[in-house]
Amino acid sequence: MTMDYNAAKIYVNVVEQGSFSGAAKILSTPVSTVSRKVSELEESLELRLLERSTRQLRLTESGEVFYEFAQRSIAEAEAGLLALQNSKQDLEGTLRLSIAFHFEPIWPVLKGFKEKYPKVKMMIQSYPGTIDFIADGLDVAIVRTPTQNPNHIVRKLGGSGRKVVATQEYIDSRGRPAHPSELQSHECLTIGLPKQEEAWIVDGKYYPVSSNFVSNDFRMIKYFCMQGQGIANLPTGLCIREINKGTLVELFDSRTDDDVEFQLVYPSRRLISSITRAFIDHCMEFVADRTTEEWYMSVDMP
Repeated sequence: MTMDYNAAKIYVNVVEQGSFSGAAKILSTPVSTVSRKVSELEESLELRLLERSTRQLRLTESGEVFYEFAQRSIAEAEAGLLALQNSKQDLEGTLRLSIAFHFEPIWPVLKGFKEKYPKVKMMIQSYPGTIDFIADGLDVAIVRTPTQNPNHIVRKLGGSGRKVVATQEYIDSRGRPAHPSELQSHECLTIGLPKQEEAWIVDGKYYPVSSNFVSNDFRMIKYFCMQGQGIANLPTGLCIREINKGTLVELFDSRTDDDVEFQLVYPSRRLISSITRAFIDHCMEFVADRTTEEWYMSVDMP
């Protein structure tokens, strides 16, 4: 029983894309060639790997077993080749990143990577929705929204609790809520999409809030809060300096878990380049001895 390495690689792509046409697009290869190579692979292995129909492909039991081993072997072999190539030279190439909108705390991380690997071109974009690594041409993403995609590897970078705050101007005008249950009768500035955040968690309990100002940008929420426009529920690191200065007032002496979490995400079934691996390692080293509050305060911005 023999195996064609290139045919196995094509088969792995067919499985991951769910179709011959999808694999052909990724590999820039005619669909007919993809189909022929998979058939030749089955013949050489003397095994049926795929059940074909006009509507879908289904892996046989043998196909599932072969996929797991082939995917792992191909990834390890190509990673080894990349490691050998890059061990002889400085990292050089392109790193394509997606970073959550207005996530300034990551900027010092990017600066450190740029200084460490000056020959790497960094292309950074912000995507408001779900990340599609293939369609968007991305290597790695840093997100605030939890991902449940089984094809993604997720590394936690940090997390932050929140504090319910307002200005003294707002308190003088509207009064100070004595308990979180009174938030519903106040003007609250909420994060997310309309109808997404209708309750805040304070000391582990949910309390409904009333809002006619909603934004998906924490810094915009902070700005409006500091202008006396309402009560905000901000990440601790984003408001701790203002609380210490007295420009914002913490309304409740509460403890919150890290409900704002920052994650580094990258594909699990794609070869990770040496540049991407170096960036991942750089990020994890940076956050190892820093709290999320220190992240927020590492960039001097209002």
